[in-house]
Amino acid sequence: ITHPSHPSNNSVQRRRLFRMAKKCNEAALSLLACMEKTDCVMKEKKSLEECMKDPIESDPCKSVRNAYYNCKHSQLNMRTRIRGVRQY
Repeated sequence: ITHPSHPSNNSVQRRRLFRMAKKCNEAALSLLACMEKTDCVMKEKKSLEECMKDPIESDPCKSVRNAYYNCKHSQLNMRTRIRGVRQY
């Protein structure tokens, strides 16, 4: 596992985000930016994935995480698929 600040690791994660649906891309980038600023990533040098799995560590980004979840959920929900995906 490479360190999250390693340039190749960040570029791989960002490329994955840009392949996502365009509607949730902004929410995903906001979540990524928020998580990169947390103590878990900055001070403890854990990967973004490790910090996302720990609810205490990702607490400062809870509202951004919920916005991303709601965006992804609306893509799977048939009712919103017919009406269109909400932008957050």
